[in-house]
Amino acid sequence: MANFTDEELCIIAIILDEETEQEEKKTPKRRKWVHEAWEKRDSEGEFLTLFKELIEDGTKFYQYFRMSEYCFNTLLDKLCIYLKKKDTHWRKAITPKERLAVCLRYAIKLLINKK
Repeated sequence: MANFTDEELCIIAIILDEETEQEEKKTPKRRKWVHEAWEKRDSEGEFLTLFKELIEDGTKFYQYFRMSEYCFNTLLDKLCIYLKKKDTHWRKAITPKERLAVCLRYAIKLLINKK
């Protein structure tokens, strides 16, 4: 083991202390309000792409939501005020139509799994 003089030990301690201070001063990585995966939801999201196809085919729409498009829209009209959220500066709110679609799909999956 190396023998250090008191002067050398003081210099080592000062250097280590300065390195520790520099590491503490580094700003932590900023967190995003919206994850990058969800930023493209408006252009590439599942709801956007799938819902258009389901509207074009009434049978598929019924199989997916277990109701007709007319019933879906009627339910949406009645629940819209409860499902609507405000946009903020940081993110766009999820539309009532998308909220209802997700809720219905979740409920359908629960019912299917209970059988």
